Amino acid sequence: MSKSILKFVVLALVLVLMSACSRVSDEDVLAGRKAVESGAMIIDVRSIKEYNKGHIEGSVNIPIAYVDKMYNSLPRDKELVVYCRTGSRSAIAARLLREQGWTVHDVETQEDWERKIIPKPVGQTK
Repeated sequence: MSKSILKFVVLALVLVLMSACSRVSDEDVLAGRKAVESGAMIIDVRSIKEYNKGHIEGSVNIPIAYVDKMYNSLPRDKELVVYCRTGSRSAIAARLLREQGWTVHDVETQEDWERKIIPKPVGQTK
């Protein structure tokens, strides 16, 4: 097998494994939803093209390349909820925003945000 084919196979495997399962917990998604119910701002950090293909209702699009340039336009009195396509860009955005003092909920993806979560009975763990 040539090196280029092997590199492609390894890269494809890594991408499949990274996108195959969610890393965000039900609790984190629920915390993000609760924050939005209380007035948090939802930020989609994907590209404009990705955003225009579909997004979480009520979200604003601030592509990851502009997050650090938009600090002054973000409300300081609200929590923020961020997401992207795979969770990578939202993790970067969440870190940048937390470093600037915001409370941020990273729900990773629109699919995670929209997934059905069955609440656990009180007192039950995992």
